[in-house]
Amino acid sequence: MLHAESDLKAKVPVEEPEIEQLKRWTVVPSYSYSFFNKGLDSWQEEILQIYYQANRQLVIGGEIDILQRPPSGTDIYYSALAAYYPWNWLELHGKISLSPDPNFAAKQIYAGGLAYQVMPRLSLISDYQRFNFIQGSIDQFKTGVTLGITDEIFLSLRYVRGWAFSDLEYNYYSASLDFMLPGKRRLNLAFSYGTDPDSEIGSNGTAVDSLSPAYTYSVFFTQPIRKDLSLFLGAQYTYRLKASGGELYQQMTPTVGLSWKF
Repeated sequence: MLHAESDLKAKVPVEEPEIEQLKRWTVVPSYSYSFFNKGLDSWQEEILQIYYQANRQLVIGGEIDILQRPPSGTDIYYSALAAYYPWNWLELHGKISLSPDPNFAAKQIYAGGLAYQVMPRLSLISDYQRFNFIQGSIDQFKTGVTLGITDEIFLSLRYVRGWAFSDLEYNYYSASLDFMLPGKRRLNLAFSYGTDPDSEIGSNGTAVDSLSPAYTYSVFFTQPIRKDLSLFLGAQYTYRLKASGGELYQQMTPTVGLSWKF
């Protein structure tokens, strides 16, 4: 199956520079393992992200994402990214990902967008992504808001509108709650519902395109180990339906990773 990138996938976002002494480098390795029912093979994913903060306005970085999805094989994404803060209330960001010889992944992914802080506890988010697969392309626009309910609790709501393989349109919705806990701990709870595009080869050798609905839930927890080193772990559960209705499969994905600044 070919799925558009999920909002609930474990990520460590590039944060706005802090006032304290600048830490130039951030290294984020992570590992995920996906279990399925219906007799499907398990998946593995290893990600290594490296960020360099050139100054208090510019962050650049690179990423290697290794996807192991039997029986399809193993694909690797190589990515370059940047985030720029021209003012305290505006972030501009972009990312380019390439997979040299993909079996199931996109050949290229282009992404870019912005986050605009309207007021101290309200930010608007807008992003565009294009996935170029062998079977065709997927374009999606993502809009949303982040609302600070209190100084420690933040609610994010997002809506995605997508167009896949020239003849399919889809939508999905997501919501997440971030809790800032004592000791700089962090808890994230998230839910999404929507459809992903899927393309398979039919009996006559032509591509058969469809949409596959899914409910996705996730929980992630970040625990500082020392001032510049944090451990994060969590799990994501997906209940995916067939395009025609009924269960397609269930997926459970635990994830563990580290974030180290120096």
